[in-house]
Amino acid sequence: MDRRRLLAGLAALAVSQVACRRNTDSALQITTLKGVLPPQVLNNFKSGLAESDQLRLTTRKDWADLFQQLQAWHPSATTGSTGATASSGADWVCLSDYWLLAAIQQQLIAPLQNVEQLPGWSALSATWPKLLRRNDQGLLADSGSLWGTPYRWGYLTIVYSRRQFERLGWQPSTWQDLLQPDIQGRLALPNHPRLVLGMMLKAGGHSANAPDPSAYSDVVESLDTLASQVKVYSSEYYLQALIKGDIWLAVGWSTEIQPLLSQYRQLSMVTPEPGTLLSADVWVKPNQQADAASAIALTPLEQKWLAYWWQPAVVTPLSLFSKGVSPLLLTTEETESLENDAAALRPTSEQLRQSEFITPLADAAIARYDELWRRLRRGK
Repeated sequence: MDRRRLLAGLAALAVSQVACRRNTDSALQITTLKGVLPPQVLNNFKSGLAESDQLRLTTRKDWADLFQQLQAWHPSATTGSTGATASSGADWVCLSDYWLLAAIQQQLIAPLQNVEQLPGWSALSATWPKLLRRNDQGLLADSGSLWGTPYRWGYLTIVYSRRQFERLGWQPSTWQDLLQPDIQGRLALPNHPRLVLGMMLKAGGHSANAPDPSAYSDVVESLDTLASQVKVYSSEYYLQALIKGDIWLAVGWSTEIQPLLSQYRQLSMVTPEPGTLLSADVWVKPNQQADAASAIALTPLEQKWLAYWWQPAVVTPLSLFSKGVSPLLLTTEETESLENDAAALRPTSEQLRQSEFITPLADAAIARYDELWRRLRRGK
């Protein structure tokens, strides 16, 4: 037997042993961002497992790194000359909903079977199936498959230095406040056209998913002013700049800002009126097939894992320790029946009524956003 055949045989044997071991061990391999799964809540889940069940956790530094790992696990990604695939990847990955479009289009994840039968699914807001049900191109579709289940969610917010605004004599409370002349050159915005243009659409009372933002004269006019306000466009280092005093306020995700507020008492966070943009972290199933996968049936342990995050008893610890908001709290109804400490971490019911997830747009609409984004950046 030549060396190449020997290596190929050993690789195939290793893959089959891994698959066999996973089936008999009833183990789940979970991959997520570092710090997203709080130990307190995770340990409580583990305590309810049978002795034969196992949970293994690995983490990644950011969403881009995690998405690249999904690509590397796909069977089309081969290693070396043996043709062996990275089939020992995770069983479940925590992915931001914004990345679902690309993950579905690249066939990196598989649709799920019988999610509606999981305990607690019926108690979730109707927004969740509307967001997670997609066609095979990743676009929203009422008749599409479910491509994930919700873990937690967050929202776009303004974080600012109280000291600077006490001196100015006012505090930011609306998206329009980002255009105030007092903060010229003192603002950090996300380096993302959909987020920046989306919040300016919200400032004018329009949908953040409008197919043509240039159709609104108030949005177009606001961009000229906004350009002079911005010190830096950054989705990663804006909090460091705020803490150092290089800027006075920034726009970022609540899940990133909330954990720092107790450490840096000089900072305050506000959910701008009238409404904001939402982002969800969802559990997705990596596709282990070389082409488009059929819907995946869930094992009992997988069902337990997915449904755990929607249980009423998990609302408070998940929201407090993860600094994201429980899926059960994505509702425009009042939440007196739920834990007050957890409900306080989300926007008000009225703000939620006017808030939106960023959803996929047609290519022509994306081109319009990109054109306005270039206009904004040229004005900087």
